[in-house]
Amino acid sequence: MSKSPPKPKRKVVWRVRVLMAEHAIRSVSELVRRLEQVGVSISNAQLGRLIDGHASYWNQEVIEGLMEVFNCELSELLCSR
Repeated sequence: MSKSPPKPKRKVVWRVRVLMAEHAIRSVSELVRRLEQVGVSISNAQLGRLIDGHASYWNQEVIEGLMEVFNCELSELLCSR
């Protein structure tokens, strides 16, 4: 009996860079400032890793802050591939 090939692993992809462009936010530093305005504290390095998909975990407070800054839903921040 032959085995079927394994299904490709789905990956969660951040759309933050796209949203930054749509909202004319040109740098991670500017996004950090906007997050601070809504009460979310995160370093430039931490946010950069998160945006570029190198974070090992996602902080709910940061996700909610991004949703506030971009005035969007979770489905607009993330997609799966």
